[in-house]
Amino acid sequence: AAFGLAATMLVCFLGGAAGLEPRSEKGTSCRNTVQGVNLITDDKGYVCKTENLDWVTGCCITDKSEGQHLCDTCDSESMCCLIYEMCVSCCLGPQQEDLRKQAMDVYRQKLTFKASVNNNDVFEFCRASCRTSSKSTVHGNAYMSNSRFCISPSPLASKTTKPPADLKVVAGDQGASCDQVCALQNAKCDARFLPFINNCGALQDNFPCPGVKCEENYGHDQPAYVSNPANKEKFGTCLINKKEQYFSCAGNHADTQRLCPCRPMKDTKVG
Repeated sequence: AAFGLAATMLVCFLGGAAGLEPRSEKGTSCRNTVQGVNLITDDKGYVCKTENLDWVTGCCITDKSEGQHLCDTCDSESMCCLIYEMCVSCCLGPQQEDLRKQAMDVYRQKLTFKASVNNNDVFEFCRASCRTSSKSTVHGNAYMSNSRFCISPSPLASKTTKPPADLKVVAGDQGASCDQVCALQNAKCDARFLPFINNCGALQDNFPCPGVKCEENYGHDQPAYVSNPANKEKFGTCLINKKEQYFSCAGNHADTQRLCPCRPMKDTKVG
């Protein structure tokens, strides 16, 4: 009996990994996210613990599931989520239809998404989008924020988007990250709006760097001002971050003061 159950589980996992749909005797079947250690999301948008998955059908047992189309860990503005399985579940929800269409259009020509977009396969698209959103990373294995599983094409706000009224630009102390700077203001750093202050004008409004001492650079601490006199090469220079993938609230450097986009702490989860 134990061997039979183990074999059934193996077939279900291998079938899901290959994109196959396991069939039950009643004809019901689901694809699912497969790789979760504790949670799994099926293609109907239900999230369940692994022990509450029907290993024959590949579907969550609905009356034992955590719920359907869950956005509990997702930020309502960036549409990035703390948990991968919740991201996929939220992405499948009817309330995300417009955002999905926008994201699918953006990713249409990318090899990872081409087949799912051309086949209008929403589940495969959501599964890939939540897993491979490169814009949620800053560099290497570092992430822009803990909410790194994203439905939208980019958690960075468009430069044409009007900044929110509650956005406060704050100059930090030397060596401090924007997470630390904003926390002192009883606020949180909103990395999506780093592009708005990533220019010489914003830096010169807050730091004593003349025009000739504002230049492009890159690093997790930028945009920033080099305030340490020991840095003889760059002291007194404002640095604009020329590489989007390096934008981060957590970055800091011993020689620089950061310019930070801070917003009041509030609940921005999707209801």
